[in-house]
Amino acid sequence: MPVISVCLSPGFQRSATIYALVPGEVNRLTSVAVDAAGKGVNVCRVLQRLGIEACCLAQGGSNGDELLSLARQEGLDLRLIPSSGRLRTCTSVVETCMAGGRRVTELVEPSSPVDQSCVNGMSEMVSALLPGAAAMVIAGSRAPGYPDGYPARLAGMARAAAVPVFLDLQGPDLRDAIAARPAVVKINLSEFAATFLGERFSGGEHRGVLAQAIVSADILNAVAEVSRKHATAFVLTRGANSILLARDGAVRVRPVRPLAAEQSVNPIGSGDAFLAGLLTQLLVDGVCTWDSLSLANIEKAVDFAIACAQSTARSLRPGFLEDSFKPAPRPSATAAAKSPLSRD
Repeated sequence: MPVISVCLSPGFQRSATIYALVPGEVNRLTSVAVDAAGKGVNVCRVLQRLGIEACCLAQGGSNGDELLSLARQEGLDLRLIPSSGRLRTCTSVVETCMAGGRRVTELVEPSSPVDQSCVNGMSEMVSALLPGAAAMVIAGSRAPGYPDGYPARLAGMARAAAVPVFLDLQGPDLRDAIAARPAVVKINLSEFAATFLGERFSGGEHRGVLAQAIVSADILNAVAEVSRKHATAFVLTRGANSILLARDGAVRVRPVRPLAAEQSVNPIGSGDAFLAGLLTQLLVDGVCTWDSLSLANIEKAVDFAIACAQSTARSLRPGFLEDSFKPAPRPSATAAAKSPLSRD
């Protein structure tokens, strides 16, 4: 049974290295790689690398054939719904001269609007695939043209088909879609705070109280308060810092052993690899009660998710695990009999 990964803002990821970036000057790159990308695309890539059957649904565009060609070259199951806009290119510039590790600058292009026919086609494709799906992932922003509340509509369709949903959204899209009772919401703490806590806490992912190594009691209490209001499990990443797990008012702090600075090459796609690893471990463990997914189940899966994220961070390209990376062990015969992976 495949996992459906929905990407409403796909495109090309150009990953370039340079010794040192000098603003205002001519800069000569030392290497360039171009890949199909977007959060949902990256999730699908990692799932397939881990041995999970998965496909990614996204919109095409006037340059969609180029994206499909890249996907085919790596064996990525990418299915594009026709649209007339041009797919964007985002660029990661990785500077290698830093004494304490590499510095990455990300340049993000805006997404082109999609046609109404593309919106209809996406809904029809999701509806056709849901009856045979093990899970559905909705990750990333949505391009203009997708209506307000569209991720919530897709999540509701999955809910009606008894397919567990994993969300990596923020802002109004997450506030709307969470009503469909997703199995897991995986975002970073700063996105969580901006979505649910308004301006209660200053800073963001890299500065202020949200970025401190030790999470304050006020933040933990606020996370617990939000989790009581929603029938889902929250997994809140914090870069190289600890991870927060929350459900029904209970919060756990999961320490993370960060990569050494010289090991980290490019963090782009690491969060997507984390989500794919988390879902993979839960499927392999044979979780069946998605509506009451326990923090113990999630905490076990987080170990593998961290390994996936860190493997991607050691790579230049988004969502690419190292060749030496070992997939999660398959379940015993007893667990396999219960697993969604083993159902007809």
